[in-house]
Amino acid sequence: MKTTLIAAALLALAAQAQAAQYTGAQGAAVVGTDYVTASELFFDLDFASRGSVTLSFAVEAQDLVSPLLSFNAVVRNLSGLGFEGVSVKLDGASFALPQGTVATDGFQPVQSLGSNSGALWAKFGGPGVTTDFYLGKPLAEMAGTDWTLDLSGRQVGDVFNITVAVPEPESYALMLVGLAAVGWVARRRKS
Repeated sequence: MKTTLIAAALLALAAQAQAAQYTGAQGAAVVGTDYVTASELFFDLDFASRGSVTLSFAVEAQDLVSPLLSFNAVVRNLSGLGFEGVSVKLDGASFALPQGTVATDGFQPVQSLGSNSGALWAKFGGPGVTTDFYLGKPLAEMAGTDWTLDLSGRQVGDVFNITVAVPEPESYALMLVGLAAVGWVARRRKS
């Protein structure tokens, strides 16, 4: 009986020692969010096609003790097509320094990486099909640095969103066609 009460108390404490509470998602990916612990927020996303997904989280009292949360994610490509890049946008939170890392499964390198307080982006390059990429260090055995989310100024119950987007290649193709048309018009005017 005493052991049961101790186990129940430990489970209750573990349930309370959770970072921001996941409240739902909208978009094109399957979300695995059962990986939230005290001061850490991490999740898995499975994309069957390119697109975006927005995950919503509610701030809890323990998040405000230290308004910084460690953040990482595994993003899986189940489409069979290569991902050219990724962007992550924050609403209601911001990225704090130091900057984290973005890595791939090795089939395509990370060509460029950038971030500001509200977003991060990476471009992948080279031939191949990226099946997974990693924001921060979601797997214990891999190298990398987690991103840090800053919840300063938030109150209990406030909601913040994380949007992860894998751009459609059609967007790039349309942009290239537009640039080619502008170049053609400029060249025609010149002659």
